[in-house]
Amino acid sequence: MKGAAPTVLWRLLACLVFVLAAALAPRAARAAPADGPGGPVLVVAAPSAPFSTFYAEILRTEGFAAFRVADPSALTATSLAAHDIVVLPPVALSDAQRTALGDWVNAGGSLITMAPEGALATLAGLTPLNQTLAGGWYRVDPIALPGAGLADLSMQFQGSAKRYTLAGATQLAALYTDAATSTAQPALAWRTVGAGRIASFAWDVATSIVLTRQGNPAWAAQERDGLVPIRSNDKVYVAAQGDVRPDWGDPVRLAVPQADELQRLFAHVVVLASQTRRPLPRLWPFPRGLRAVVVLTGDDHGNGGTAARFDQLRAASPAGCSVADWTCLRGTSYLYPRTPLSDAQLAAYEAEGFEPGLHVDTGCADYTRASLERNYSEQLAQWRSRFPSLAPVRTQRHHCIVWSDWASGAQVQLAQGMRLDTTYYHWPGSWLGTTAPAYMTGSAQPMRFADLDGTLIDVYQAATHLSDESQQAYPLAVDALLDAALGPLGYIGAFTVNAHTDAATSAVADAVVASATARGVPVVSARQRLAWLDARNAASFGDFAYTNQV
Repeated sequence: MKGAAPTVLWRLLACLVFVLAAALAPRAARAAPADGPGGPVLVVAAPSAPFSTFYAEILRTEGFAAFRVADPSALTATSLAAHDIVVLPPVALSDAQRTALGDWVNAGGSLITMAPEGALATLAGLTPLNQTLAGGWYRVDPIALPGAGLADLSMQFQGSAKRYTLAGATQLAALYTDAATSTAQPALAWRTVGAGRIASFAWDVATSIVLTRQGNPAWAAQERDGLVPIRSNDKVYVAAQGDVRPDWGDPVRLAVPQADELQRLFAHVVVLASQTRRPLPRLWPFPRGLRAVVVLTGDDHGNGGTAARFDQLRAASPAGCSVADWTCLRGTSYLYPRTPLSDAQLAAYEAEGFEPGLHVDTGCADYTRASLERNYSEQLAQWRSRFPSLAPVRTQRHHCIVWSDWASGAQVQLAQGMRLDTTYYHWPGSWLGTTAPAYMTGSAQPMRFADLDGTLIDVYQAATHLSDESQQAYPLAVDALLDAALGPLGYIGAFTVNAHTDAATSAVADAVVASATARGVPVVSARQRLAWLDARNAASFGDFAYTNQV
C-alpha cells in the first residue's frame, strides 16, 4: 500500500517472486491476461462494459493474486458463496442476479460497484439524480482509509460519472466539476448492509485508468501537435490547429501519476472490503521492498555507441553484483540491423545481462496495420540474419516514437513475440518541457495495453518518462521522479529512460545512473523488467484462512 513501508509479509513475497523471476521466468506459464488464478475476489466482466476485464490487470499490478474473472452468469448463490469480494463494473444484470448479490452482501459479502443503477443503487444507499459528469474530478480524504497515503488534492478521472445523493451511504470522496469546485455529491461512497459492505464509485475505474494511460480514443489517429508523424502524445495534446481542446491530462496535475493514484484508491477499497471476512495477502511491486527502478534504454541508429555504453555500465557495477538480483547496472539498446557491432559482440553482452534489441523503423512516417506488419517482418528477418546468436526480440521502441492509432502497434508486436513497448513518450519539449516530474500517461507502472473493445493485449505499455530530446533538465528531472517515489509522496514506479546510444557517452545516462545509484535504485534493462512482470503474473496464492488473530 502506498504511503507506508511494505509489511514483512510483502517483503517475503517480493523476495519469493524475485527468485522466481531469476530462476523460472523463461519457463513460467503466463497467466491469461483477462483472467486470474482464482481466489476470494470475483471480477464480473461483460462486453457491455468493454474495459471490465482490465480489473484483472489492475488487481495484478496492485499485488492481488487471488481473483478470478467471470461473466454475470456467475452471480448465483452457489457461485457467490465461494467469494468474499465482488468487483462489479457497469454491466447489465437480471433481477435474479441482483437478488443473489443482495442476499450475498447481507450475509457478509463485500461488493465494489461502479456507477450503480436501480435496485443496486438503492442497496448501496444512493439516490441517482439522472445526471452525469463527463471527465470530471474527485477528491478523497487523505487521512482516513481508503484515502490514507494518497495525494491530498483533487484529481481527474476519464469517462462519465453518475451523480447521486446519499441515502444511507457515507461519502468517502467528493465529486468535483473542476480542480477547485466540489459538487457536494459522492465520488466514492460506503455502506454497511447486514453483515456485508458496499463501496460505490460514481464512474468506472477501469475505463478511467485505460483512457488516462492510452489517451483520448477520438484522437487516436489525429495529428494534433503539428509535428508529424502521429505519436502517443497526440492522443493527449490540446492544440490541434482548428480544434483547440483542453489537454486530456490537465497540466496542473502532470506532476501527479493520476492513473496510479486512482488505481491505489481502488486497491485500498479492496483492502477495506476484505475486512468483513479475511485479509488478502499482496505482492509488493518490486524486489526486496524497493519503491523505484530505472529502466535504462537507448536508441542506436547504426552509429555503434552501444558497446561503449554497455562497457561503462559494466565497469560502474559493484564488484560481485548479481544481474538476477538487479544489483548490476544494466540497460537496453535498440539498434538498427546495420549496426557495426557483430553477432559475437552482441551475444557476449547479452550473456552478461545487457539487452540488444531491434529498433523498428517506419521511415519516421505514419503506418497502417498492414504497413507496420511489413516493417516488422522485413526488419526482424534482417535482424535474425545478422544476429542469429541473440535471443528473440522481446521489447521495443519505434523509431521517431511513431504510434499512428490506438493499438495496432501493440497487436503487431504481440504477433511477433514482443511483450513490452516504450514508445509512449515524454514529448514534445515545447509542451511538457522541463516540468519535473511529469507523468504524461498518469502512470509509472508498466501495464498491458487494452484495445477499444476491451481486449487486453499481452504487451506492456512502459511509458518513457525521461529522454535526452524533450528539453528536460538533468539531474532535476530524474531526481524529482525518484524522490517522489522514495519520499512521502510515495509515487512508486518504474521509470523508463531513453538516453540515445548512438554516441559512446551520454550526459543524460550519466546523470540518471548517478541519481539512481545515490538513492539505491536499481538500473535494469527492459527485458529484466519484463521478466519480473511475467514471474509476478505466474505467482498466485493457494488456500489460505484467517483465524481472527493479529
